[in-house]
Amino acid sequence: MGSKEGTGPPLALVLVLLVLLVPPTAAAFNFKELVVTPASTTTNLTVSYTVLYDTSTTNNFQTTAWASTSLPSTATVTLSFPVQYALTSSATCSYSINNTGSYIANACTLSTNVLTLSNLFNNTIIKTLSIIVTNVLNPYPAGTTSNFSGTIGGNTAVPNGVYSVVTITPGASVCSFTFSPNYVYYNNSNMVFTLTTTNQFPSTGTILVKFPSNRLWSMDLNTTRYMPITSGSMVCASSSAVSPA
Repeated sequence: MGSKEGTGPPLALVLVLLVLLVPPTAAAFNFKELVVTPASTTTNLTVSYTVLYDTSTTNNFQTTAWASTSLPSTATVTLSFPVQYALTSSATCSYSINNTGSYIANACTLSTNVLTLSNLFNNTIIKTLSIIVTNVLNPYPAGTTSNFSGTIGGNTAVPNGVYSVVTITPGASVCSFTFSPNYVYYNNSNMVFTLTTTNQFPSTGTILVKFPSNRLWSMDLNTTRYMPITSGSMVCASSSAVSPA
């Protein structure tokens, strides 16, 4: 009996065809740091934050592969707040894609200061993405925060310490002083300072009182009469009353 010859293509050819039918997966890339803009930088205020993702370039002004990278419906966006913040479930999110100017609400989820936004894309090419997060409590005390960071799909914003940090500023305080007895230059007189702060004063904080370097009152006609301030005679007593503003 003669042998039966196969009629299909060689196995190697089938494998090559299968490989060619699978679309290539775009390689993940890094893009420039986030641009973070709070509605106010005053400490202890609850404000909104606008965060811009620009995937088109890197921190070194190199063009990325954004124009050839489409994001599937399964791709998510993350936004990580620095450790100085304490986000709560009251934070809400909305987003705008590619500078449309129209923001869409998103039911973002929160896990340890990381917000995750889902269901944003449908094979979408992203150049820019803007996110607004509301109900963010500015940290305390004042100072410069650590970096914000974020991702879009598998692509990562690389912090650079310029636009991805926020400098939190202290709230304005009111300071005044009186004399007891109520006479300037009176021997053994007490100068009483009253400081009303806008924000909570830290238990380990200190108050600096700076006197004129020439030890003269600006309105005094006698330019040889100095404030009786010396390191040996001046005593600072403890605060007599501390209460929130």
